[in-house]
Amino acid sequence: MVSSSTNTLTVVFKVRTLLAGKYGPILEDFLEEAMRLEKAAEGVGIPLRLIGCLAFRIKASEYVDLHRSMGREVTDIDFISYYKHHKKIRNLFRDELGYDWVPPGFARATTLRDLFIDKERGRKVDVFYDFLDFNHNIDFKKRDRLSVDEPTIPLAELFLEKTQIVEITAKDLKDLIVMFLSHDVSVEDDDSQVNGHYIAKLLSDDWGFYYTVTNNLKKFVDFVPTVDQITQEQKDLVISRAKKLWDLIEETPKTRKWNRRSSVGAKKRWFKVVHSMEGTREAE
Repeated sequence: MVSSSTNTLTVVFKVRTLLAGKYGPILEDFLEEAMRLEKAAEGVGIPLRLIGCLAFRIKASEYVDLHRSMGREVTDIDFISYYKHHKKIRNLFRDELGYDWVPPGFARATTLRDLFIDKERGRKVDVFYDFLDFNHNIDFKKRDRLSVDEPTIPLAELFLEKTQIVEITAKDLKDLIVMFLSHDVSVEDDDSQVNGHYIAKLLSDDWGFYYTVTNNLKKFVDFVPTVDQITQEQKDLVISRAKKLWDLIEETPKTRKWNRRSSVGAKKRWFKVVHSMEGTREAE
């Protein structure tokens, strides 16, 4: 005899499957699935922008094979949107896109984000809201930066997403390699390239963020020559673009706030500690 609870679960599954059919089933390929989600959100007027590894692959699409050959793997899908849309996003993912919503627990209680699970594949989708707040804070809401580009965040924020990490890893540096191969650095306020003007202005008011980013640029310049999968010409190109951005950051006049904090330097912790518990991981 089938229990009433089993019948209920069967009905819920069938209903969810039918609703998800409006946008098709969950797709196996990470990028195809990410685009399905972004298009569904766009259809109901929600800006949902990709961040992390997949965003770099979209922005440097001609270097996807290189990205893979360097051992860069996609393990999750990560987005950012505005918090004012969070209820619509939860309903969309849960009721129409086939995902399970994970209610905020203790680890996520104070963080503006939602976590969704594709139970069939054991795959996670994170949606951050308004800002990325890891070792340093990247604010998207203040200047409406999600309206600048689609389906990813702008190149400037992709660069900052990686270089705000105090303990930057090889996978992050590999993402930067394909970005700098595909895009030059702009000295003007131009988001069609890596917006060096925007990045330098932002860092000119925050010594801690500046210190982390410039340290990571040094690590990047040292890392690139060790990568066997790119040619010497490619190495020279990405290093020259990284140094161009580095010079622009250094040459941009700093604020009084920056100078005051600079006088203290690294004797005082300049970054926020990111815990490793579930719900506080960084975007891939």
